[in-house]
Amino acid sequence: MESGDAERSIRARLPFWRRLGWRLGASFLLLTAIGIFISGFLQYRSEEQLLRRSLGALLLNIARTGALLVNGDLHEKVVSEGRNDTAQYETVRSQLKQIQETNRLGDPVYTLSHVQGEMARFAVISHGQEPVGKDYRLVPEIQPVLERVLAEGTAAYTGIYHNEHGTWITAFAPIRNGKGLTVAALDVDFRADLYIAELAEVTRRLYFHSLAGALLALVAGILLARRITRPVAQLVALARRVVEGDFSTRVRISARDEIGMLGNVLHLMVERLHVSHRSTIDVLVRALEARSGRPGSLSELASAALVLADRLKISPTQREALELGTLLHDIGEIRVPDRPLRKAGPLTPDERRMLEQHPTWGVEILETVPLLTPALDVVGGHHECYDGSGFPQGLRGEEIPLAARIFAVVDALDTKTRDDAHEGALPISEALEFVRQEAGKRFDPRIVELATSISPERWAEILGRREPQDKIEDSIQTAREQRSHRSIL
Repeated sequence: MESGDAERSIRARLPFWRRLGWRLGASFLLLTAIGIFISGFLQYRSEEQLLRRSLGALLLNIARTGALLVNGDLHEKVVSEGRNDTAQYETVRSQLKQIQETNRLGDPVYTLSHVQGEMARFAVISHGQEPVGKDYRLVPEIQPVLERVLAEGTAAYTGIYHNEHGTWITAFAPIRNGKGLTVAALDVDFRADLYIAELAEVTRRLYFHSLAGALLALVAGILLARRITRPVAQLVALARRVVEGDFSTRVRISARDEIGMLGNVLHLMVERLHVSHRSTIDVLVRALEARSGRPGSLSELASAALVLADRLKISPTQREALELGTLLHDIGEIRVPDRPLRKAGPLTPDERRMLEQHPTWGVEILETVPLLTPALDVVGGHHECYDGSGFPQGLRGEEIPLAARIFAVVDALDTKTRDDAHEGALPISEALEFVRQEAGKRFDPRIVELATSISPERWAEILGRREPQDKIEDSIQTAREQRSHRSIL
């Protein structure tokens, strides 16, 4: 649960366009879409060239065969006379009409002569409705093809072109006279609307396949990216937890690739760092205990604080912070001379002011060490009071960190029942009564209620107190009387 929360927190801090999962998914989508588009475009070009070559070859065969049927000498005579009402004209027109009907062409077949630049002249048309010699403007796509046919005497066809009458593809074949000279060109036109419709269908299929492929790539890319980045995000969350001082979090990386190896190495590093971290804390704790003259006292106090904390069901991170803060709560006292610390009588105002600075000094010492910063809540707040009368900041109520409020109650019980206390050690029952009376003043009432619900004999065990049997019996009897009194009230 903790790992999942940390992972979501990591994600929340990064804009989605910077997240590795989204980048991998987008890259997968982009590469797939580009691949599909390029493949589709090549298919489109292949279809276009195939259709153009097939249609051009068909028209070319019609033009070549038709040119053999046209009498070149007769055609030359028709052009020279310039009339469409002669027997020679009708003969040539009949030959063109036969070409049109035999090949089931929807548009008339005609011949062109006098080609000069972008202009040519009609000679004979299969429907016979145009005068001989009428000017005909050639579109730019036709001009080089027609000039090559007339100059070289070889048949050829154009690409797709457009004019005011529609979209076309045209084949030309030379018409020769009896001497073998090219005297005109046979023009066979075909409307390319069907051809364009075929290409439009190919284009639609291309777009559809690209879109479908892109959607499939998006889904596959997201799933793949999540599979790749999930363990990475878990490792990032683990690393952040470690930076924050939490060594209790563990992440299971099931991948058997480089990420899995990275996870194993990171876990090993965390274990070693944890050992080093605990060693550092142990050194500090032993030094603090040596100065106070009570070996083991801080560890016992930390254990007691955790017992009370477990009744609050705090998170592992808060539990770690409470333990570390309890062990180091008075680290700021290393700046305080021994005299005020060991003084049995009342402190002077200057000594009190100095002593009240130790929480602030403790924070200053620990905040420079990232792995020790979880202790700051207790170190800086263990002398704050619930009613705001504490020091150093005068925090009140929920402003005081939870770990510091828990520690304050346990520390008071420990101080009041300690044999070397300046005011003399109290029985545990009296210490519990003192804590209960300070609820809402020095201590959090909710935590006091939990503390007083624990029996005196259990507190004696928790705090490591060995009271005489008669004192224990008196404490038990006093606690029973207090509970009975509260129930009557």
